[in-house]
Amino acid sequence: MRYLIIGGGIAGTTAAEVLRKSDASAEITIVDEEQHPLYSRVLLGHYLKGKVSRERVFLKPATWYQEHNIEWLPGVVAEQLDTRNKFVRISDQRELPYDKLLIASGTVPRPLEVDLRGVSYLRTIDDADHLLQLLSERGMDARMGIYGSGFIACEYLELFREMNLPITLAYRGDKFWSRALLPEAGELVNKVLVDGGVELHTRAELKDLIGEKELTGFVTPKGTHEVTLLGVGVGVIPDFSWLRDAGVELGSGVKTNQFLETNVPDVYAAGDVAEFEDVVLGRQLVLMNWQNAMSQGRHVARVMAGERVAFELVSSYSINIFGLECIFVGDTELAEADNVHLIGSLESGGITQVFERSERVVGGVMLNRNSDRVLITKAIKNKQPFSELTFVTE
Repeated sequence: MRYLIIGGGIAGTTAAEVLRKSDASAEITIVDEEQHPLYSRVLLGHYLKGKVSRERVFLKPATWYQEHNIEWLPGVVAEQLDTRNKFVRISDQRELPYDKLLIASGTVPRPLEVDLRGVSYLRTIDDADHLLQLLSERGMDARMGIYGSGFIACEYLELFREMNLPITLAYRGDKFWSRALLPEAGELVNKVLVDGGVELHTRAELKDLIGEKELTGFVTPKGTHEVTLLGVGVGVIPDFSWLRDAGVELGSGVKTNQFLETNVPDVYAAGDVAEFEDVVLGRQLVLMNWQNAMSQGRHVARVMAGERVAFELVSSYSINIFGLECIFVGDTELAEADNVHLIGSLESGGITQVFERSERVVGGVMLNRNSDRVLITKAIKNKQPFSELTFVTE
């Protein structure tokens, strides 16, 4: 059996590891755009803060692939998928045949239309190294800018605050995580930011960058903001260019069923790039977090090896903003919920949102209310209605 995996991140590498354990004689190849063996994106923030060494970020040594008889092809990308003849052409012009193909190519940061030295993205370890170089060049007189209102913006916020540098934050909406937070929850996050000394500009879409070669500022409808470094976190996008003519169904991601199978026989998808049928939450969705990617990589390998079992996981993600603990569980899309119930208040400093669809709990957001996490997770698994839940209120 020839297994071909496009993507060397946590989903693809976990799948390769599980496949090797289930079949000692299979041919397994990983096509990896990056030059590095598997590393933890979760630890990049700790590396930037100096809390872990660069070496500790890596989860596999470069020798691991050879030791497990896995062909690892770093620094190349997929350019064309031919599902009829079952091969993938890669950027060095080789055509790699497969019996079963896993698409685990992940996503890349959505770029700005303009670029200058001093603009930073934070997705890979190379991005982290570049950011450290920029910080070193600019010194302690630097003024930091952040554009965006999601998880990557939080990483920049925590890093810049730890360095005790002034921060200007701008984003297009009126609150963080606009697709998930109700107005009161968004107001709580904004309050924490302002109380933490951030110069905050809401409804401030980036119009231009200032500087010739080196960044000196950026422009929004609120004015010109003088910064020497700008961290950008405005979402991520998948690269579908090599799949456009392959007959694989695409949406927000590569569409799969509950078994992580695409509409094309012997082609599967997992991780950030997969738009899968979630049997727990009852709809197709993309979940972009480490826990989901690792779990899907492990599960899809079992399916590819012949074990036809539906993927089930109540996924969660947590991050901290200036001491405000933010936890997301399950499906937290406001637009997909029939009702969103709010517990707590801005005044109490803690808010929980419970998302309900078809009279069952499907998701939750907790801001400084970590104690609600287990209750909501169980409710999602057990398909309970909100009316059956009891929350502690202050």
